[in-house]
Amino acid sequence: MTQQYETLSFGSLKVFFTAPEHAAAELIGAAAETSARLIREHWGLAMPPDVRLYVMTSWAAPIFHAASWPWKILMGINLPLWGWRARRLWRVAGGWAQPLGRRRLVGVKPPRLIRASDSGLGARIFVPEPDMARKAEQITCHELTHAATAHLKLPSWLNEGLAMLTVDRFVGSPTVQPETAAALAHAPDLSRSRRLPQDPDALVYVYVRGYWLTRYFEETQPGLLKSLLTQRHAPAELENRIAAAYGIEQATFWRDLDKTVAAYFEQSG
Repeated sequence: MTQQYETLSFGSLKVFFTAPEHAAAELIGAAAETSARLIREHWGLAMPPDVRLYVMTSWAAPIFHAASWPWKILMGINLPLWGWRARRLWRVAGGWAQPLGRRRLVGVKPPRLIRASDSGLGARIFVPEPDMARKAEQITCHELTHAATAHLKLPSWLNEGLAMLTVDRFVGSPTVQPETAAALAHAPDLSRSRRLPQDPDALVYVYVRGYWLTRYFEETQPGLLKSLLTQRHAPAELENRIAAAYGIEQATFWRDLDKTVAAYFEQSG
């Protein structure tokens, strides 16, 4: 698991990489610097004081390199409990954000490994991006947004929606397939969960719902989400504040919200 890492600095962010991945480190680091600025401007969130960004060429090495000694010992003891999940996620993910106590690990695969990842799930959600360098930049932005919001313990729909909408800002155009908005009227409500489901169909729904709800709130009530990110809220309080901003009772609002959002984006094209 031991690898020799070099480092590059991009503003307040430091990128760790092995020597063969210098070009990928430059690419990911530049994207990270731009992303941090966008996250601050759009959501009012600063990067946590201890973020480590890795060009990720294996699932285990960055985790054990980034962890403090107490965390290394704890994770080594519990490796059978979490290692299987990390290995499974490694096959399909282009990157991830992991808490290690107060430290935040953000790992992004280099473009050549992103191309080799299983993209079946992403193909159902995102506008195709054949350029793997651009895809690496988008993944960097997505995962850094997660690192910036981790302390807020957001429900999964908002956690993913904010990250996906920030990538839209980074790219300058929508990155989610427009036809996915229609799925909102035909799926179960998973809004309050902080855990992503394992079922692929449910997982697609969480990402799709999160994106369109977050985009709807931002388009119809600009600044609302930014105001809610100034402190941590319980899920019920968060939902009540959003409903109150629209002048609707919480129970009624959330019951009909998916259809409202689907109709809004259908009318807007």
